[in-house]
Amino acid sequence: MSLFLPKNVEPLAPAANLDNWNDQLDAESSLANAEFFKLPTGMENRSVSLDYHQLVDELRNKPAEFVQNILDNTPKPKGRNAFTSIHVVGPHESVASVEAEKSIEAITKGSKSLHKEMHLHRLNKAGCNPNSTAMEEYNTIMEAASSLLLAKADRASILIFVGWEDSKMDAYAAFIGMLPFRGVQTAVLTRRESYGDMLRFTTPSGSFDIDGLTSARMGKFSVHSIFGGLATKKVKEKVKTWMPVDISSEQGKSDVIEIPFKIGGLALPMLTHNGSCESALESLSNLLKEKYPKGYTPIVSVGETCDALGYGQDMLDALGQEDGMLFNHKSGETYKRYDNYGTERLFETINRARQGTAPPVILAVGGGVNGNCIGLIAAITNSDFIEVPTTPMHYNDAVTSAKKAFSLVVDDRILSKNILGAFYLPQLAFCVNEWLLTISSANAHATVGEATKTMNMLGMANTNVGASDFHNILGAVEFASDFTKILEEVEGFDNLISFIEDPATLKRKKNIINLGQRIAKLRDEALSKAADGESTGFKSSFRKVFASLPSMASLATVDTDSGSSSDDDENTQDDLQSLMLERKELMKKFRASFYNMPAEKKNSILSFLTTINREIVCAKAMFLAYSDPFEKYRALLFEYAHTLGHGVEAFANDLYLKARKCGVEIPADALRLHGQCVGMAVLWAGEMSKNLGKLTGEGYTLHQSFPYLFNRNNGFSFAPLRELCDELGVESDEFVEKVLQVVRRDNKRGYCNCSDPKRSIDQLVTCRPGKMLRSDDPNAEVRYLVEIDEEWQGNVLAKAFEGGFDKVADLQNGEIKFLPKSSRKRNQCKSKSKDVANHIRTRLLDAYESDRTC
Repeated sequence: MSLFLPKNVEPLAPAANLDNWNDQLDAESSLANAEFFKLPTGMENRSVSLDYHQLVDELRNKPAEFVQNILDNTPKPKGRNAFTSIHVVGPHESVASVEAEKSIEAITKGSKSLHKEMHLHRLNKAGCNPNSTAMEEYNTIMEAASSLLLAKADRASILIFVGWEDSKMDAYAAFIGMLPFRGVQTAVLTRRESYGDMLRFTTPSGSFDIDGLTSARMGKFSVHSIFGGLATKKVKEKVKTWMPVDISSEQGKSDVIEIPFKIGGLALPMLTHNGSCESALESLSNLLKEKYPKGYTPIVSVGETCDALGYGQDMLDALGQEDGMLFNHKSGETYKRYDNYGTERLFETINRARQGTAPPVILAVGGGVNGNCIGLIAAITNSDFIEVPTTPMHYNDAVTSAKKAFSLVVDDRILSKNILGAFYLPQLAFCVNEWLLTISSANAHATVGEATKTMNMLGMANTNVGASDFHNILGAVEFASDFTKILEEVEGFDNLISFIEDPATLKRKKNIINLGQRIAKLRDEALSKAADGESTGFKSSFRKVFASLPSMASLATVDTDSGSSSDDDENTQDDLQSLMLERKELMKKFRASFYNMPAEKKNSILSFLTTINREIVCAKAMFLAYSDPFEKYRALLFEYAHTLGHGVEAFANDLYLKARKCGVEIPADALRLHGQCVGMAVLWAGEMSKNLGKLTGEGYTLHQSFPYLFNRNNGFSFAPLRELCDELGVESDEFVEKVLQVVRRDNKRGYCNCSDPKRSIDQLVTCRPGKMLRSDDPNAEVRYLVEIDEEWQGNVLAKAFEGGFDKVADLQNGEIKFLPKSSRKRNQCKSKSKDVANHIRTRLLDAYESDRTC
């Protein structure tokens, strides 16, 4: 059995090109020279440069001049002519470096004289030891970067790293300066006695490595200036040629679909394999054997669910390498943090592989959280990276942003999302379509939530009106599309939800996961014995498997009715083998239940998945193909509705933590993933635009109808969260305040002048879907960033808490109506969702035609 591309889905090719526009351009000659239609070349020819400035110690006697020298000779971020704050990172006091302390004192006094806000951060003691371990270095880096963020460092801040006599420790500057995701400008005050390689920084243990010439970094280097006693010098070198996995051997195959994507002028290979899981993994294995003919060391990262489903072990087995590692970890947004993804054993495996002939290759098998986090581990260890998404959100959202990041989490509370990170391209994104069949209803709604954001931002970008809306986006024509065609796939979405929520499907999946938990328990027990030096009798395939933290799967209660583990090692091995074979058989039956569906329903699901992946990927490429992805001006557009979305997501995860501590069961329908929170926040953003008089009448109706159309199963309703709030005694004021606390830490403030601390920077839609409200601030570049008053946000949040946005779109007497959505009733609409979608599309086409003829 294999998946296939339905006949009604067109081949995946660039959504639009210049030839398609000839007729429109004749009629709209004013657009002929727009950036939209210009396709630049040569962006792959990047270089990295860095200036070393002589700064003698004697100048410390003039603190203001000393600091001003550093400020003047460190490049400012785009759109800024001065730094707003100074963050100094120095050695732990126990280092007792007289010279370092003199420099810190001079910077402190100089900052005060210049009336500059200054914060001092100290490295931890263990990390300053010349013989520190990889984990000690890792914690030192992450703690210092977190400290910067908690002190509100942003892209308009400068980080001054004060080195000491052990100049190898200068490497910390490159990592700490890289991690605040929106960026800080990093200056290194070094005591090195020779220039050395100024474009490569490696920690003393050799575990963490930033090479500015690595092509996966796209020319992004985190050190912007170096100061010391040597003569002034400039270095400039060309970035290595981008050489991703060569997919030519797979192109043209009937069961393989390529989705075109570019970022910063570089093509990222993205393949969807529609064949069986076994044939898909064989194809991936062959691609990687071609890439690494001398072999490689696969490190397969999986979360709890994918581990239980067997995806990680299946991947490791299929790749067939002599050595490897199964890195299983806790799942979910609460665990999107550095302590969940760094272990001594992981770093030992990476180092051992790097020293041999089989280099480490990290593979992210799972959802977007896993891809983001283990991708950051790849970035800081300079390892090749492959993404194998098991959710649409990972495939079309996490992969295409190229950002790999942790959240800032303190005491299990998410303080800020995706804030500690780097830009790092994977060598390949490879989607095994059969693995998408095990997504949850929340995963499916999360994908649509992101799509409603995309549709409302970009609308019908492949029209002359759309080209005019986004005339200043360089090269946008190559990927411009009618992104609202996703609406036409609503029937496939409904059928997918029906399949996912079918009691028989849920039971089959539960049985597989329960069995997977038993396998994990036996495996982890045996590996624990191995770690203690006891013999396990494991075959070579099991010696590859290493647990990171104890997984929740391994801590789960085991159902002993279906078998028991053996006391001796040989029986343990036999049990594992038999249980893994049993899991494979159960998975075959699970997939058969999908293939046995009526062809019309099955095809509609495949069409939905294919279309939504293609359109969201094209949307990202439209803005990122030829832009600077680091400055994030244009990429920020993709954070429409994310400010409040991240806030409510953090609140929800905090609520779940409170429920677990109180012993309160969390209903499945109360779980809200990132994309679902974004979908809810799209509605709130539309309401704010309406309240400001910027989005009214039919424009407002069309905007809100996108999430409401897909809300027949309550995936974007607040009611389930409200019920959990009521049970835990959480009231409206607490909800609003906790969301706004996250908003206040939002990382877009440094991109525009924010005139009031009670305002934040965000995006809003105006007039109709596909048209963004613009700002007068020149720092906003494409002018989609505007100031939002906290009061406006508080008002829509309070309304959401009371169920004011728990609605569904219906078509009654030829008009779109928003009906209150009861959490207890599945279907209260008079019209089919497909008919509602067709009406929305027709009205939106009319709106674009009206704009064209104006």
